[in-house]
Amino acid sequence: MRALPALLAGLALLGGCSSLGHGLATALGPAPHPAPWRYEPAGEPSIAPSIELGDARVAELLARFAPAFVIEAGEAEWNRIGMPTLTRRAGIERARVDPARAALFAEVHEEEVGGRLVDQLVYRIHFDQLAFTRASPLAMHRNAGLLVLIGVDRASGLPLTVTSVHSCGCWLALQPTEALAPAALPEDWPAETQSLWGEELAARLPVPAEGQRYVVHLRSGIHRVSAVRVGAADPLARPLPLRPMAELRSLPVEGRPGERASFFHEAGYLEGFVKGAWVPLEGLTLGLLTLDPRLGMDRDFGDPRETGARFSTAIVPWKRERTRLDRFEAALAEQGFRVEAFAPAGMP
Repeated sequence: MRALPALLAGLALLGGCSSLGHGLATALGPAPHPAPWRYEPAGEPSIAPSIELGDARVAELLARFAPAFVIEAGEAEWNRIGMPTLTRRAGIERARVDPARAALFAEVHEEEVGGRLVDQLVYRIHFDQLAFTRASPLAMHRNAGLLVLIGVDRASGLPLTVTSVHSCGCWLALQPTEALAPAALPEDWPAETQSLWGEELAARLPVPAEGQRYVVHLRSGIHRVSAVRVGAADPLARPLPLRPMAELRSLPVEGRPGERASFFHEAGYLEGFVKGAWVPLEGLTLGLLTLDPRLGMDRDFGDPRETGARFSTAIVPWKRERTRLDRFEAALAEQGFRVEAFAPAGMP
């Protein structure tokens, strides 16, 4: 127990003070120009294998379904999709997100839901800052991220679900597509829209036609998902290079040729959590009340036995295990979906 105060003090010095200072600067500075920026994934299926995302089928799948993003007030640095970076000076490592270089990280998780094989396509972006906003004043911190998960039926190649969630596990939005059988929906699922976190999101999404993709719209500052739509490519959009997720676990350390390190802590109490992403106001308030001062802190996605961090979407401790998004069948069941109805026709 004596180690906990020292740990919190270290977190405050290494990440909290920087986050608070930068966040207040954004809050007190001039309002950014409201014009939205659109980011379009770069890397068509024909060239996807060159980005080393695995075999040709996986690379083509990830490139075909990679989402586009539209972000309010895109000129503001804290609203730009950036590239995670690492530096080390005088023995001190520093993780930051460079807003001048965009990157979309991707990988595939193989799932089974109701006996149906589902390729869970995991896409991840990061921002330099989740800025101070009245909508969520406690969440201000550095190196904030967002995940978009697209569950694709292995047999038909059709998307069944689109899930958006911040990489801290906050603000989950699960949207089934029209390819999912109505029998699999929760009993009280709305017909048109669902109200989530102050936003009205579509209750069901269409399946993109040839040449279309999902377009995820984000609010300024808080980066909360305000809409998911289907649209064609925008030739004027800013390119969003598609990169393998594994790069986040082996980034070059700038200024030190040949040296690489992970964007995530690799040992100890913070193993699997994003470096420099502690959320001081939330961690020292709601975090202590829920017995986890890491609450609101961004983390790796996957089996916690491999990543070191459990990717759950519940605040209360007794729900954290069954809301793990890396176990998609259980997470769907927790949301009220009838996973047995996912089974392909003809299965017992």
